[in-house]
Amino acid sequence: MERSSISFLVPFYFFLLGLIILFSLILFFQGLTGIGKEGNDLTSFLFMMSGAIGLILTLYMIRRYQVGIQRMIKGRRITVLTVEECPNCNYKSVRPFREGDFVYGYGEECPKCPKPAEGNVGNRMLITAIYLDKGVQEERS
Repeated sequence: MERSSISFLVPFYFFLLGLIILFSLILFFQGLTGIGKEGNDLTSFLFMMSGAIGLILTLYMIRRYQVGIQRMIKGRRITVLTVEECPNCNYKSVRPFREGDFVYGYGEECPKCPKPAEGNVGNRMLITAIYLDKGVQEERS
């Protein structure tokens, strides 16, 4: 299915579930109010059972939807990339994100610039961007 038809179906699905919940509640309370009246005990019991079963099934369907969404989210490996730029020669590189990376922090040494004296950050590249690469998401097996 196309993405637009799926985005239309999800609210429609929950609208139908809401109607079923409302109908089930009406049946359940109709059965409760009918208890104790003459000759309506079986009918009231059937109304209450129909309402309870409807509520249980709709809550089950909502839970199944949640579990499906959680599996879909967990099933993807997300690739985060870090962009580094050298302030001296404007060399730019993209590498996988590492713990401790932050924007405007210093990354690796520039491979094109000459090595500076000890303790100088002159040839270290500046991290200019960190982003999610949407094209590289893979399904986990």
